[in-house]
Amino acid sequence: MTDRDKVYTKVKKTIKQMLRLDHQGQVVTLAMMISGIVMSRKAQLSTMSSEIPSKTKDQSVEMRMRRWVKDDLDVEAVYLPFARQILEALSHLPLVLVMDGSQAGRGCIVLMVGVLYQERALPIAWLVSRGKRTCFS
Repeated sequence: MTDRDKVYTKVKKTIKQMLRLDHQGQVVTLAMMISGIVMSRKAQLSTMSSEIPSKTKDQSVEMRMRRWVKDDLDVEAVYLPFARQILEALSHLPLVLVMDGSQAGRGCIVLMVGVLYQERALPIAWLVSRGKRTCFS
């Protein structure tokens, strides 16, 4: 079993225990996304899809993840348990919060607040708005 398989299997098992999603496909897609981020160390869908242990073409996996991102998900039900675990795991350390505003997609900007961990920002909250500049009023 490769590292990719191990990470994906562990993530999928954890998601099943943590979340009560309506459909098995949601569990699989979320496990793909998380394991893709962990293995590639990037949050770009094309890069993430190449790290998924699947016989499906990378482009098909990327489209599946793109649909997941576009879908109106209940952020509190899907994302909040992960943010809570991140904060609990880092609670013994001084928490450093960082803020970043950047473009996301076509005509959108994102304001993100994250916890700094090993020179990476782990997002805990964000706001998306239509606009072309990287500043919020």
